[in-house]
Amino acid sequence: MTTWPTKPAVLAAAGALAVSGLITATAPANAATVRACTNAALAVSHSRSLSGLGHSSFVVLFKNTSASTCTLDGYPGLDALNASGHVLAHATRTLHGYLGGAHAVRTITVRPGHYASATSEWLSFNPVNGGACTFSASVATTPANTTRTVRLAASVSICRLQIHPTVAGTSGDG
Repeated sequence: MTTWPTKPAVLAAAGALAVSGLITATAPANAATVRACTNAALAVSHSRSLSGLGHSSFVVLFKNTSASTCTLDGYPGLDALNASGHVLAHATRTLHGYLGGAHAVRTITVRPGHYASATSEWLSFNPVNGGACTFSASVATTPANTTRTVRLAASVSICRLQIHPTVAGTSGDG
């Protein structure tokens, strides 16, 4: 029968090896140093709109313009605005939809000069009666875990307006 050392004996041996420098326990180099993106760190823009089979979308782009790597976590905010700047509709936060999205909500690390993105999509027809939908004059978006809202010259329908989680890169899909 094999006898295994007790837990205190194993811990003592591991401690001795660590003190002697034969083994080390370290966290990833940047685990504790990467902070959330700040309002000033991000330039916000959008792709052109795409449409297909009554669905339309565009990708909201978040470029890290700072000199430091930062993170975005979760969903951006997105509101459809009328010509006076009043909110017509808040986008529903959904994981994915007909034209894109994400597989999971993740913390996205954005290096300086690189992008994160999120897909916004909507129906171009009223799903209740097949009629027309109200379209916005513009949209307002707030990057995930920030507080600065940016107005974009993009028109969206208020019919099933959705925003998907932030993903790495410029595709809006993750």
